[in-house]
Amino acid sequence: MSHYRLVCSGGLAFLAAVLFPLSQSFADTDPAEHPVVEIATGDWQPYVDTSLPDFGPMGHIIKLAFARAGYDVEFNVYPWTRNAQFVATGEQDAMMPYYCSDARARKYLCSLPIVDGEQVFFYRRGDHFDWDSVADLQGYTIGATLGYFYGQPFERAEKAGEITVKRIAEDAGNVRLLAHGRIDLYPQDRAVGYGMIRAVLPKDQWGSITHDPHPLHRKSLHLLFSRKTGRGDELMAQFNTQLQAMRESGELDKLLEPIYEDQRAVHRAHSAAVHDDEASGVAE
Repeated sequence: MSHYRLVCSGGLAFLAAVLFPLSQSFADTDPAEHPVVEIATGDWQPYVDTSLPDFGPMGHIIKLAFARAGYDVEFNVYPWTRNAQFVATGEQDAMMPYYCSDARARKYLCSLPIVDGEQVFFYRRGDHFDWDSVADLQGYTIGATLGYFYGQPFERAEKAGEITVKRIAEDAGNVRLLAHGRIDLYPQDRAVGYGMIRAVLPKDQWGSITHDPHPLHRKSLHLLFSRKTGRGDELMAQFNTQLQAMRESGELDKLLEPIYEDQRAVHRAHSAAVHDDEASGVAE
């Protein structure tokens, strides 16, 4: 073999050794791989359920909207205060589900509304409760949760001592206190409240609690995007476009239906109990 051939053969072998791993690396990369949107969240059933593959109804809607826009979604579960911190600093692209207050709108980018939240008072069925203004809440013991906001009129009245509010750390504790008669009222998002009744109380107690239809306040829930990532505006625009299309087609309403299944289940259980009591009375 000539010196020329030896040099060429050695050079080709060297290039093959260098280029083969590179070509293998490129082969292993999926050219169709989508960019990932990092979303911070936490359990707030029935809107968000971290035990489910799509993280519940809101998670499913958000993943579907982004998939249609060409993105994958990764949900990351943190304490709620960490969610806000990570999105504010740009460590996460967005967080959900959140109300979009004026203060939050200055700090984050708020998507179009995904679903309307309605905060109502839960009380024991059989108790008389009727209210029009916060002044009507005097004389009741109200269970509330630390760190939650219940609207300016409620917060002002609580701070002034005009209403009796006992705050504890966990929502579930308030449901139990209400069922056992330790508090009279419990303000909570309607869908969340019924989800907690179903999760916390035994089935034969589900019908013991109901809600007053007059809302404490109504606020929509949003996906809040970071202003620090450099792509928040683009991500929000893509999401809003797909969400609006889902709303106009009627698809969004269907995807939101599971949120209200807990309320329907509680009402079915109550109706069945009433029917059994009536049947028992007839039999006697």
